[in-house]
Amino acid sequence: MSRSSVLAAIAALALVTAGGSTATAGQVTTTPLRGGSIALSGADARAFAVPPGMVRLWTAQRADGGTQTRYQQMVGTASVVGGQLTVLTDKSGRTTAVIGAYFPGLKAKNSASVSAASARGAAAQRVGAAGKWSSALRIDPKDGRLFHQVVSQRMDQRWVQWVDASTGAVEKQYDAVAHGDGVGVKGDTKQIDTRRIGGTFFLRSADGRQETYDAGNKQVQPGTIMTDADDHWNFNKPKLLSPSQAPGVDAHFYANVTDDFYAGVFGRDSLDDNGMPIISTVHFANRYCNAFWNGEQMAYGDGDGTTCISLSGGLDVVGHELTHGVTEFTSNLIYENESGALNESFSDMMGNTIEFYAAEHGLDPAGSPDWLIAEDVYLAPDVAPGFRNMSDPREDDDPDHYSELLVGDTDNGFVHSNSGISNHAYYLAVNGGKNAGCDAVGSNGHQHTADCDVTVPAIGLNAARTVFYNGFTSLPEFANFCDARNATMAVAGANATAINAAWAAVGVHGGCTPGTPPPPPCVSDPDAAVPFGTPHPYGNNGDCMWVYDNGSGGFAFHFSLLDTEKDFDFVTVSDASGNVLATYTGTSRRAVTSPCISTPTGSVHFTSDAAVTAQGFTVDAVVAC
Repeated sequence: MSRSSVLAAIAALALVTAGGSTATAGQVTTTPLRGGSIALSGADARAFAVPPGMVRLWTAQRADGGTQTRYQQMVGTASVVGGQLTVLTDKSGRTTAVIGAYFPGLKAKNSASVSAASARGAAAQRVGAAGKWSSALRIDPKDGRLFHQVVSQRMDQRWVQWVDASTGAVEKQYDAVAHGDGVGVKGDTKQIDTRRIGGTFFLRSADGRQETYDAGNKQVQPGTIMTDADDHWNFNKPKLLSPSQAPGVDAHFYANVTDDFYAGVFGRDSLDDNGMPIISTVHFANRYCNAFWNGEQMAYGDGDGTTCISLSGGLDVVGHELTHGVTEFTSNLIYENESGALNESFSDMMGNTIEFYAAEHGLDPAGSPDWLIAEDVYLAPDVAPGFRNMSDPREDDDPDHYSELLVGDTDNGFVHSNSGISNHAYYLAVNGGKNAGCDAVGSNGHQHTADCDVTVPAIGLNAARTVFYNGFTSLPEFANFCDARNATMAVAGANATAINAAWAAVGVHGGCTPGTPPPPPCVSDPDAAVPFGTPHPYGNNGDCMWVYDNGSGGFAFHFSLLDTEKDFDFVTVSDASGNVLATYTGTSRRAVTSPCISTPTGSVHFTSDAAVTAQGFTVDAVVAC
């Protein structure tokens, strides 16, 4: 076998083992010492101490009497991308689970010489100056670089751009508006909560928790609050265009149902858990067959009359979109690739769960709970009964197994399609059974053999919704399917066997690779203090320098560890003039002292290639010479 083949095989093995979970059906354990993803339960969780550099973001009371506390890792004034930890306790205050990611020893490799204002200017050149702007200084643990995360909030767009804090270059750009899929109004009569001011009734609840506006079939935010003269909201035009009241009635009523669901089931005080008003806008744009959460409020189109009708008419649509708001204030899953698919999937899970909640409490007599998305308002049942099907994702050509994950730039990395994988895991956890793709007859002619030996035991909706809510609201922001699996396992308790099987049935197994990036291969230090060195083991593609100031010449570095891939990774010692005094590669079986350095400062330079890694080096002392 060639060296390149060997390196590829070892690299592939590293992806499976390094930083991965060692979860079994009964317990989740990870080793957080090297940094990266953490999903702890049992004794590991009880022994966990919040590491330094973490700032508490929020604490929420859980319905079972316990708490959920979210922490953010900081490096100076920069928040770490993905560096979030969520600690869950029971009602006695004992820690039951720790979920998230942490990156020890992370230091910035560049300076924040570009101001926030300049970063905004660079971002505006790409998307225009419109909207409400905000920015935050962040650090990417993949490479240790500082950047400004600049956000332009508009009615139907939410541009997020990463602007390098040193160069001002835009490194990433995506639209984070969480679009949903939905359609129509069913024509049933509902009792709604309104407020009378003078002789006019406003579509604003008495407690101020829900407000509903009319955009007049324009792209405005939020529009004009809907009003009525006699509190009988029954004025409607053909095709329910503005100012028809039926879309507003449904948006308002279903927002209240969703609010009651989160309060009654999870003890959550509105989307932000702090009583924020739920703002809805109907009649958004013209012939708009969609709905979305834009980071501040909901918006619903009236549909095109062919594919869909007024979007606010589907309870699962409203519940789906408002759950994007819950995600916004908890895990804040980045809206692209696997984290974006989990974002969409959690909204699907809760949207359908809210339908079952409404049926149990008699809140939506015209609707029936099921595992379809937007079926009540979809006008093309000959194509598919809804936009997505959690019981059989392949019915809508969505993957039902991780081996079928779609990759590419479409739809922010196929966030709506790939949600089918975790959607199906949730469905199986509730109902039990095998992956739908194991039956070609029941899966739109599609069939696969992977994991068809897995049969999931059903735990029922009430247990599943608690496990997935606690797990998904605790995830770090760029979690992948593996992180979601580990998080739900960490909070599964007595249901761990079923949750493990549900994820295995969709191809996400214990020992999978978490989505958070590994710590950087090394971090340079211009003011190194003994001891110093690489992580153990170090990572690929390292290029770091440590500069030590002895105050005077006549000293040498003492290496207690020298272990690199021979002839591919190197440790070099130089003096202040850049003269190379020694180069080391391979493994030393004993301690090594460098040549004498005659200048007051000296440096150690480390480089690693893209393949095999080893334990690196440690300078544990400086000796006179």
